[in-house]
Amino acid sequence: MVVNRGKNIIGRAVVSLLLILLTVPGCGESAESLSGSARDEIFDRIDQDGDGVALRSDYEMAVSLADRTKVVAFYPGGSLNVETVLTSLAKSPPSRLVDPENPTNEVFLARMTSMLRLRLAAVVINDAGFDIDFTGDDESLNDQVQAHISGGFEAWAQEQALIADPRLEKFATPHCITLIATETEAEVKTAKERIEAGEPAEVVASDVNAQGTSRWPNGDVGCEDLLAWANTFGESAAPLGKMKAGDTSEIVSMPSDFSSTGRLWMIFNVRELKSEDANPTRLGPFAQQVLADLVVEYEVVVETKLGVWDPVGLSVVPSR
Repeated sequence: MVVNRGKNIIGRAVVSLLLILLTVPGCGESAESLSGSARDEIFDRIDQDGDGVALRSDYEMAVSLADRTKVVAFYPGGSLNVETVLTSLAKSPPSRLVDPENPTNEVFLARMTSMLRLRLAAVVINDAGFDIDFTGDDESLNDQVQAHISGGFEAWAQEQALIADPRLEKFATPHCITLIATETEAEVKTAKERIEAGEPAEVVASDVNAQGTSRWPNGDVGCEDLLAWANTFGESAAPLGKMKAGDTSEIVSMPSDFSSTGRLWMIFNVRELKSEDANPTRLGPFAQQVLADLVVEYEVVVETKLGVWDPVGLSVVPSR
């Protein structure tokens, strides 16, 4: 499996439309059964805010939820029906839910979204070779997903990430650095010329380094992976990502309290790359990111009267 890194509309108010559409065959009930109090009850369910206006989206939601067996979403290997989502809302109601049997569009679609995200994560993990039992409830499914994410799936995800981006291996490799840091650009240019002419970087560092950097004898700042160097030197550490053992970087600069001028002008010399000590786990965890990259590859189909699936945001959004 290849990892790709790569990765909400209110309809018009139509009170009259409600009365017209309720009489259309195929909507679930006849015109006779929708007269009088029954029709008022349905209207009240649709007009949840009590302002006397029913939106097309509210009407379509009410019709879609009338049949509890109706499938509202398909995902690889399974589906969600109205009953499943309403049961989830009743079992674990959000704070803004008034009636679990009559949720608003927003609440229903939000719960559908969370349920589909959980199932897609479970499908990815299962397809990666880690067994998932899909027969239990959402709590059981979530427990399985979390167990795999903190267990074997993390190691699998790390391997996939390294395959997709071999640069991560280098990023995790300790780089032993000699730092030449001066208070002016002219000084560091001269130092760079000396190193390029063959002088040892540590000798040049001991000669020219700013007084404030004396805690690093001969410019030896140690051996760390690129994440650690980025934390130390910020964007100035960027050249290290392309350097090999023996390379000297281009001149970079950064604000520094170690310099009387308020800046340090620097070059890095890579003495050694400790490939045998590369530790990609320090760059992790990988599981969540790999899951996020993979779930977008799976197709989800949502009942069009309810909404559409946004594969980028991984959410159900109202139909336009």
